Amino acid sequence: MARNGTGPGFTRFMLVIAAGLTGTLVVDHWVFGEHFDWGQAALLCILWPEALAGLLRQRGRRRAAARVDAAAHWSPFPATALLWTGLLLGWSRGEGTDWWVFAGALLLPAAGVLKLAASLAGRRTRRA
Repeated sequence: MARNGTGPGFTRFMLVIAAGLTGTLVVDHWVFGEHFDWGQAALLCILWPEALAGLLRQRGRRRAAARVDAAAHWSPFPATALLWTGLLLGWSRGEGTDWWVFAGALLLPAAGVLKLAASLAGRRTRRA
């Protein structure tokens, strides 16, 4: 079971969703030649580590899950970089602003800071 009480069914659900989104991202961009979906890539940056940590925890690989979970605490920051890259490339091509992506690019760093702070607070309580 995952750390926060999510069951094995939810972990499998996240893995299926992450795999499906990855497949559609690859097929849309490299097979059909559509523009790369930076928002979807940013979502995958956050979704994959969470899903893999849950799977490893479910399989009893606690140390490996802890390593993936530690990396997952930093995942909002590369996701933010992907969102800003997509916005800047779109603006350089003369496209309009995708306001959902823009809002995510502004709010995601704050979420990352809160996630890191929560992990540090959790570490301090475990040591005490």
